[in-house]
Amino acid sequence: MAYGPLDRLLHRIALGSDAVLELSFDLERARHGKAAAARELGPPVFVTGLARAGTTILMRLIHAADDFAALRYRDLPFPLAPNSWARITARLKRQVETRERGHGDGLEHDLDSPEAIEEVFWKLHDGKRYCRPDGLIPYPPDAETLAAFADYRRLVCLRYGARRYLSKNNANVLRVGSLARNVPGARIIHPFRDPLAQARSLHRQHRQACMLAADDPFRGAFMRWLGHHEFGAHQLPFLLPAGSGPHGDPDTLAYWLATWIGVHTHLLGQPEDVRETQVFVDYDLLATGDPELLDRLGRRLDLARPLSPVTLRPPTALPHRDVKLPADLMVEANRVHAALRKRAAAL
Repeated sequence: MAYGPLDRLLHRIALGSDAVLELSFDLERARHGKAAAARELGPPVFVTGLARAGTTILMRLIHAADDFAALRYRDLPFPLAPNSWARITARLKRQVETRERGHGDGLEHDLDSPEAIEEVFWKLHDGKRYCRPDGLIPYPPDAETLAAFADYRRLVCLRYGARRYLSKNNANVLRVGSLARNVPGARIIHPFRDPLAQARSLHRQHRQACMLAADDPFRGAFMRWLGHHEFGAHQLPFLLPAGSGPHGDPDTLAYWLATWIGVHTHLLGQPEDVRETQVFVDYDLLATGDPELLDRLGRRLDLARPLSPVTLRPPTALPHRDVKLPADLMVEANRVHAALRKRAAAL
């Protein structure tokens, strides 16, 4: 999104201060909590995994196939007060020209595009528990935070007059067990793709995000306020599994391949009760428009309408001869990829 000076100032005040975020959520609950609590909600869907595996397009497909509420750019810069902010801005009729997002991947967005904004909630309530100087660690949210999150889901559904909550938040890999056990009816979707292709995409995106933040520091600060630490100037690794994480330089392909292995090993290794809520989706198969995959996914998520066939960039066969990576790293990546494809085939 393109933000002018006044927009930037408002975002800095609203998103850059925990006190303002907390006040906005308290006011929202006080004013709209009763109406939100009266809503009867259906099973929510959480799209979470490692970036650059089709999380955005998958979220949009799911969003269009049922009565879903998802946070949008229009809810910024007060995402914790979606109903209050909607009332304040109702007469403004804010419009932003549809344009390609900064990732440079051909996907367009505007104010009404569903997006990854939910992490603002978790960052406010639990940021000190999982966000360390050396990376992001898995943790279980406490009962008070989970109760507040239940209120938040209802408030978002009230805002959009919908019965099902939908989120795209890669950082939910840190709390996947708690979501599975404490959110009734939850389905947790993990898209993945070929490890080397995804590692290359992550590496490329990290470089691009660093350059953009160097040219415009507001971009880096904005991503940090939203809790997006996947890449860029404020990149922090997922310390997975079991608090470990990738070592070395983020400006190397090996770093991102190790990240890929760690995150997916963590997701594959969840206990049986969590596994029942997990749905692994092979992006490389999704990109072919396989109608059987779309049909099975729609049934698994209890969607009201069929998932629309999607046109994605076809997976590119990348030569391995120009890649210098430790042999054991590639062996492990291929082993994990085979396990992911097996889980995905059982959808």
